[in-house]
Amino acid sequence: MWAKAENSESTRPLEIEYSGSWVIIRRDFKLIEETEEFPEHYEWQEWQMTKDQYEVYKNFEDLINEQSDALVELADLISEVV
Repeated sequence: MWAKAENSESTRPLEIEYSGSWVIIRRDFKLIEETEEFPEHYEWQEWQMTKDQYEVYKNFEDLINEQSDALVELADLISEVV
């Protein structure tokens, strides 16, 4: 599941990283400004899963994106009629 993660540098990590039999996906990147206590760095949400789990996730993500796009199109059509 999604977990909060951060680094200690101003370099943004990759959105998808393959490491052996694992896949790490990241989203919701936020650049955190430098303070007296910490240098500029990134925070994000991260999910580590096996390659098999990633294939299932990817298939569902693609399906959800298609459905989301279809719902937006339907909402546009409805708003034109009303």
